Amino acid sequence: MSASTELIISARNRRRKEIFFRWITLYIPVAIFLIFTLFPFYWIINTSMKGSTEVFTLPITYWAKDPTFSNFQRLFTEFGFGRNFLNSAFVAIFTTLIVTFLSLLGGYAMSRYKFKGKGAFYVLMLVTQMLPAVVLMIPLFTIMNSLRLINNLWSLVLICSCTNLAYCMFMMMGYFNAVPGSLEEAAQVDGCTLLGSVFRILIPAMKPSIVATGAYAFINAWNVYVYAVAFITDRDMYTLPLSLNIFQGEFGTQYGLLAAGCVVALLPVVVIFAFIQKHLSSGATAGAVKG
Repeated sequence: MSASTELIISARNRRRKEIFFRWITLYIPVAIFLIFTLFPFYWIINTSMKGSTEVFTLPITYWAKDPTFSNFQRLFTEFGFGRNFLNSAFVAIFTTLIVTFLSLLGGYAMSRYKFKGKGAFYVLMLVTQMLPAVVLMIPLFTIMNSLRLINNLWSLVLICSCTNLAYCMFMMMGYFNAVPGSLEEAAQVDGCTLLGSVFRILIPAMKPSIVATGAYAFINAWNVYVYAVAFITDRDMYTLPLSLNIFQGEFGTQYGLLAAGCVVALLPVVVIFAFIQKHLSSGATAGAVKG
């Protein structure tokens, strides 16, 4: 056997070992992870397209024998899911706008300025994230009742804004720390005011970070449940998480309708992430880079 042939065989063997190693260490673990991650979503979609009898049929069918969209139709015709969807959208959109704007201002102040009591304020903001929702429910209910905001979606907007603001402010502070202060100084030298340098120079450069912060606030507001249970009792004011709860009764659960409702609740979040995932991937790591 010639030397060139031996080199070719050796190269092929190395290539096969590399492929085998990659399959063992990368492809197979990722495939297993995806199966465990995506199977619940597949099962929700599968259940949502089954009739009321097929859901309980044995043996279990891993795909609907007679797919139907009747569950989705009933959601909007019998249970008013259209109204509930708009209620959740109202709470999520206004919370996102308020939290994003205030976290921009607060994050900038925490990042760029040194003031007396800054450390105590920092710790106090951290403490607010340690309190569970059930601890705050009674005092918040008293406040909202005194403000006459019970059965009003603005109560959820206010609560979601307050509970998400601290963490979003920390996120924005990290993003501002990653941006050199020389950018603002150069803009001010050229005649820009302080606010002008922030809104004309920093914010356009931090678009991915702002999107990541807004997405965090949107998801938390979209999924709010504990406070909605406490403050909303009128059926017309229900948000989607509250509406999903009506399919679980004392004597049984309507799994087909519940699965269809979950699909409706998940769809907007999935669509939004599909459009902004590029900004999320870059914005999520921006605050980890020291400027």
